[in-house]
Amino acid sequence: MQRSVVAAAALLALAACKVERTPPEFYSHPDPAVVDRQEAADEIRTRVRLFAEALGRADTGEAVGALAPDELAAVVGAEGNGGLVRFGAAGMMEAVTELAIPTPAIVRTPDLRVGASTGMGWFSTHLQLLSTSAATDPVLLRMSGVFARERGEWRLVEAHLSRPQEATPRPDSAARPPQPPSPRAGDSAAAPAAGG
Repeated sequence: MQRSVVAAAALLALAACKVERTPPEFYSHPDPAVVDRQEAADEIRTRVRLFAEALGRADTGEAVGALAPDELAAVVGAEGNGGLVRFGAAGMMEAVTELAIPTPAIVRTPDLRVGASTGMGWFSTHLQLLSTSAATDPVLLRMSGVFARERGEWRLVEAHLSRPQEATPRPDSAARPPQPPSPRAGDSAAAPAAGG
């Protein structure tokens, strides 16, 4: 009799307990490789945005420092470097100095794209240099770069600046007169008969 009372009491106690599922964060761990790639992309994105902010303040030293160019980083400036490749922080400084940035300016990166893997990363963006003075026209540039991870730090190893080309009509299309639309099926392209 005593056992049945204890068993009944245990069953009542269990019935009163509320059992909840274990939250997923306790047993679902993110893939470390995915987390590393995301953190790397975030760091590169931050470096490019710091570069843009420093450009807006006309602080070329801080802008170049934000990208942390390697001493052998190849830099192609918006003016083409006269066909020569510049290298390192000095080359990046020369390329930035050529930009003729209106100061003070607001620099936007409206379409910044970033990617990263274990030891390499890249970015591409347009730089919109908007002067705070209405008298100065905005400047639009394209910029891309490649980063490599050296001793745990992301360093710029290649950068390219360019000015977007405006769309110009092809030379052969301007010389040709516009063609009349071709007749639809069933339509006659012949002139109507006289007296008809």
